[in-house]
Amino acid sequence: MNAHQVKITTEDGETVCFDCNEDEDIVSASLRQDIYLMTSCREGGCATCKGFCTEGDYEMGKVSVQALPPEEEEEGYVLLCRCYPTSDVEIEVPYTYDRISFSPDDLGFEAEVAELSKVSCNVMKLRLHKLGDNQQIKLDSGQYYNLEIPGTDIFRSYSPANTANNRGELEFLIRIVDNGKFSSYLQNDAYIGQKLNVTGPLGIFGLKENGFTPRYFVAGGTGLAPILSMVRRMHEWEEPQPCVIYFGVNTEEEVFYAEELQRQQAQMPTLSVRICVWKASDNWSGEKGSVVDVLRRDLRGTGVKPDLYLCGPPGMVDATYAVCADVGIPQNKIYLEKFLPSAA
Repeated sequence: MNAHQVKITTEDGETVCFDCNEDEDIVSASLRQDIYLMTSCREGGCATCKGFCTEGDYEMGKVSVQALPPEEEEEGYVLLCRCYPTSDVEIEVPYTYDRISFSPDDLGFEAEVAELSKVSCNVMKLRLHKLGDNQQIKLDSGQYYNLEIPGTDIFRSYSPANTANNRGELEFLIRIVDNGKFSSYLQNDAYIGQKLNVTGPLGIFGLKENGFTPRYFVAGGTGLAPILSMVRRMHEWEEPQPCVIYFGVNTEEEVFYAEELQRQQAQMPTLSVRICVWKASDNWSGEKGSVVDVLRRDLRGTGVKPDLYLCGPPGMVDATYAVCADVGIPQNKIYLEKFLPSAA
């Protein structure tokens, strides 16, 4: 069987090379050789493994058009979990070399449930504590972890709201979905002290260095978690960029972490917070309208051209792209984590 060489070049110019058989996708080939690239669903649906092919030929398997739009595929972007080389290939990936692991032990650990509480009508807070002597939580704010339902091989991916720490603490904000497997677990079977397997950190979403350019963060629902992690990290590192959090929900009953956001704003002179309720009552004192409507108002009113960080459902992300195009913010200033459809 013919094998082709795959050369991966990371954002910081480092490279890793490995062989890939013609009947293998690039992710499967890397895993076979204990090279753990950034990947998640392995079904062409989440865009975590997206890269840009600069050299070589390949065939692409079936992918979600949301994860890899046709225009990007034509330009040469690929999803590594659905990319089958037919020659030697060279691919650039949008993350640094230190996010590649070379042993599964680097990623997996056991944790126990430390807190489980309902923070709104449809969101639960899950706080985990890492077990064992090594209490280091490795995390570039914006990344996610896979959480496995105890006693099963079912896992779901969630971004924590905490930052990297040496206390073994992980803080998740999880939307409760009707008939969702992890939702059912949280509501019916989870308990304090229960152990579960955790894999991560994974993913490529995160802060980008761009001088003193303001940062606007747009979050839909539980997309607040990675956004809050990034803002908390800015606070810890005393980063000076002006920043705004736009946090959107549908109804007032869905608002959560309002006090935490207000506390964060009080601690950070550079931070402003907009809590936006789409279907707000007359009694709501915050922003009224969709998070995209409020963002559009501010961008048009101030003329600021910030870097934008988005985490939310596809509709919110697509509408934000349209607003940015309207006010002249280029796509290369937009960084995102889009909620793509997955099994419940």
